[in-house]
Amino acid sequence: MLANDLTLDKQDGTDVVYKLVKTDGTGSQRIDPTTTLSTPKLMTIRHSTSGKGADAVDRHLVSFSQTVAGSLAPRTTTVNVTIASPRDVAVTQQMIRDLIVNAIDFLSDGAIASQATTANIDAILRGES
Repeated sequence: MLANDLTLDKQDGTDVVYKLVKTDGTGSQRIDPTTTLSTPKLMTIRHSTSGKGADAVDRHLVSFSQTVAGSLAPRTTTVNVTIASPRDVAVTQQMIRDLIVNAIDFLSDGAIASQATTANIDAILRGES
């Protein structure tokens, strides 16, 4: 199970803590407590399934957003990562992990040599929030 509070690295290497605000049957939401309710920095996890039987696909969304006071109105920037995984024995967790690390390595300009653990990926794929 994912921890209630998640400490993640910012681009400069310092930490940001996301504290659990709410959970429901489809996921969870966390907030950086150093932000305000009118200009929050949020982490949201959502899970859903579509299709039936051999055509079923599990979708897991991890979303980060930050709202700032714009010159005329609040402005929100959002980064989403969606994992869509067919429920077929041909699709393995290792394949999914490798694709996620490929994306992270690409976005970090090749700075990822290996991943220390897949605990959070595995938790998300189990539908944890």
